[in-house]
Amino acid sequence: MTVGDERELLGVCGLYCGACDHYRAFLPEGRHLLEAARRQGQELEQCQGCRSTLLTPYCTQCTLRKCAEDKGVLHCGLCPTYPCDQLKAFQHDGLLHHIPVLDNLESLKKQEPEHWLEGQAQRWQCQCGRHFSWYEEYCHHCGTPLASYGYHGPPCRGH
Repeated sequence: MTVGDERELLGVCGLYCGACDHYRAFLPEGRHLLEAARRQGQELEQCQGCRSTLLTPYCTQCTLRKCAEDKGVLHCGLCPTYPCDQLKAFQHDGLLHHIPVLDNLESLKKQEPEHWLEGQAQRWQCQCGRHFSWYEEYCHHCGTPLASYGYHGPPCRGH
């Protein structure tokens, strides 16, 4: 993946799309996520990141994404109304992977997006070199416990 492609993984809200089940499950090394969701009676929808043309319906309808697009900002941290009530509500909607969005946006404001993306790719990588998603508790490849949000119910709603 080139740096330009990686920018597709920078969610306007401060999420790193590269750790989303809907992204990871459709990569060759993430097929186990797709199979696990199916065993639970759920279907994951393919997404290639917030800035891609292949989005889940949830991401397509994301009001934060639309707002950032309308205002011409790369991410919410660059918006004149940051942090808005809508972003704060998103952060506290009960999904664990949404909690760090304001911290992520603060970090993004202090560095180039490419550096932030590199840091996120490392953060979501096991010591064996395999990448993992927000809620995987153990590395599918080597079995190492992961610094994720742990499993707390079904996969995210598409973001």
